[in-house]
Amino acid sequence: MPTVAALPRSFELALPDLALARGGVVHQHRSAGWWWSREGDTPESLQADVPTVLIVHALTGSAQAGGPGGWWEPLIGPGKPLDPAQFRLICFNNLGSCYGSSGPGVAGFPADETVDLTGVDIAKAQILALDKLGIDRVHLTTGGSLGGMITLTLAAIAPKRFERILPLATSVSASAWVVGWNHVARQILRLDPGYPHNVGRGLEIARQLAILTYRAEPGLDARQPRPVLSKGADTGYPVQSYLEHQGRKLRSRFAARAYELQLAAMDHHDLTQPLPGDTVPAISRVRASTEVVDVDTDQLFTPAQAAVLAQQLRASGAKVERTTVKSIHGHDAFLIEWGSLAPILTRALQLQAPTL
Repeated sequence: MPTVAALPRSFELALPDLALARGGVVHQHRSAGWWWSREGDTPESLQADVPTVLIVHALTGSAQAGGPGGWWEPLIGPGKPLDPAQFRLICFNNLGSCYGSSGPGVAGFPADETVDLTGVDIAKAQILALDKLGIDRVHLTTGGSLGGMITLTLAAIAPKRFERILPLATSVSASAWVVGWNHVARQILRLDPGYPHNVGRGLEIARQLAILTYRAEPGLDARQPRPVLSKGADTGYPVQSYLEHQGRKLRSRFAARAYELQLAAMDHHDLTQPLPGDTVPAISRVRASTEVVDVDTDQLFTPAQAAVLAQQLRASGAKVERTTVKSIHGHDAFLIEWGSLAPILTRALQLQAPTL
């Protein structure tokens, strides 16, 4: 019986330069990663019989998917759906983010403030990282929101490499609703007196706006109920202090320019269009067996959008299953509803692989 590594670990890879889809080149390209696998299976020495699960983080996430403090900690670990005794678990920090991969302020990343980023760029960076590790086949790739967009993009860029995908709370293309909210967040950042290098309150308020779109009214009412106010007292409302707390948290750990780049990658997501140099819709290239997951109260990526995504994947010839998670929490249910997500992950790991 294989044993798991004592602890998950972080690692860093030096990668080839990467030309960005909308102009600019990443030099001195680096990717920061997180790894948890069997004892002896390491980034420096792969064991051939360990299947790989690639986890893709969302907008402001990091590569630390599991272990203490990991954003998917309840789903990752011994005896959990993503068990490092059975799978090689990898997560890379997104290109353009601020947790160790090449991004704003890092040597070699384009300094021009007009440089843009796409999901194709982020996906290509992850493929370069897999190449460097010597991983040519991925058992399952999964992520939510922007992570779901990158998951789909990976399967479109390299259809023979990615056997199964589990995109959660995402869509085939970013809707005007999503792009509109991102536009308002971006304008808030740019109104900050310290923009672009010292954005403080602007980043806090942009995050507060985003949090409201990530949640649903029933969940906010349940977790931030109206207080019983005594006559003459004005202590404010719990949701106000909650939003201020969320804004301060992001300000303490993230950079405004990196936030803009991740928003841009989400805005530019459109797999109904061909990949650079191709002529067919990118979504038609996907061959991976897929489970599409949506949330019934998600106001950013609705069940109707999930239905369109599933239909387009089936039209491409992919085997597709679809699950709707019922939750009062809206979009962020993919980071909250552990009881619903655990069996979905287990099922996705067992999907029949396509003949590639």
